Amino acid sequence: MISPISQQPAFEARTDSAAVVSLALGFVSLSGLVFPPMLATAIMGIVLGWTARRRIAASQGTLKGGWLAIAGLVLSVLGAFCSLVLPSFVVGVWVYAAFHGGQLPSGA
Repeated sequence: MISPISQQPAFEARTDSAAVVSLALGFVSLSGLVFPPMLATAIMGIVLGWTARRRIAASQGTLKGGWLAIAGLVLSVLGAFCSLVLPSFVVGVWVYAAFHGGQLPSGA
């Protein structure tokens, strides 16, 4: 009879928690288009994703979640971009209006 202990693998790789948090922060930071202070969340997601990738590479197979860390990095970079686009657009319109006597550009 085979004991249940002998059927288990010697070790099981666990998912790096920083990779999971980076992915969550990446999703949250996408709201930066509407709420620009989410730039801080995006920066934290980038740092955690980068850290998770380094830890997973150095773990020699004891940690997994490399694709989660990459997805967190990508989403965080997109969130940071969104956090910068809206304020830049608002500042651009404000500067244009300031130099053109408060007049918005005409359509024709």
